[in-house]
Amino acid sequence: MIWYIMGSRMPSEFLQKFTKIWDDFTNINGVVTTAYGYRWRRHFGRDQLLDLIKLLKTDPSSRHGVVVTWDPGDDGLANSLTSRKKKNIPCPYTYVVNITDKKLNLFCVARSTDVILGLPHDVGGFALLQRILAAYMGLRVGNFVFTTAHAHVYDNHYEAARELLKRKGPDGEIELRADKDWFKRAEKGDERLVEEIVSKLEKQYHPLEAIKGLKIAV
Repeated sequence: MIWYIMGSRMPSEFLQKFTKIWDDFTNINGVVTTAYGYRWRRHFGRDQLLDLIKLLKTDPSSRHGVVVTWDPGDDGLANSLTSRKKKNIPCPYTYVVNITDKKLNLFCVARSTDVILGLPHDVGGFALLQRILAAYMGLRVGNFVFTTAHAHVYDNHYEAARELLKRKGPDGEIELRADKDWFKRAEKGDERLVEEIVSKLEKQYHPLEAIKGLKIAV
């Protein structure tokens, strides 16, 4: 999510120091053409994320706080009707942010969700974005909703799904409180911010043994 906030579309910028998850979707030029953050901040000729913040600061009652990742001229129908095959098409394709009772709410919509790998990354990532935005704007964290049109488990994840169904979740709630400066630090790609976030989570969450061998469907 920090890489998204940076607005980058090159994993070699910041991201590869922490994860290789986007490498499979990178072209020969080292670019992820559908990178979420790039779509939010540059692709459409405007900075949607900054505009969102300005809008809600100016009019906290606005219902126009919509950020779009989907490019109808290049994704989905446009891509499927041609011979071009893209490595990646955005799954969470839009999110809506609004304010009620001085709380920042985030509603994320996905067209398709890989339950075993995609869902936890998306839910965790957008919940983090909600907290970063709320702290930056001096608001409390409100409702978070993630909805998908198609949730699925790939056949090579069946065993992992069976294992997860046997496990018990963490005891108690896990709370992550963002600091006001996290947004600006994320924009600059501050590596120490990753360490701070991980440290806060590790004090509360102690995961069970990792399920190895899970592969992203490309």
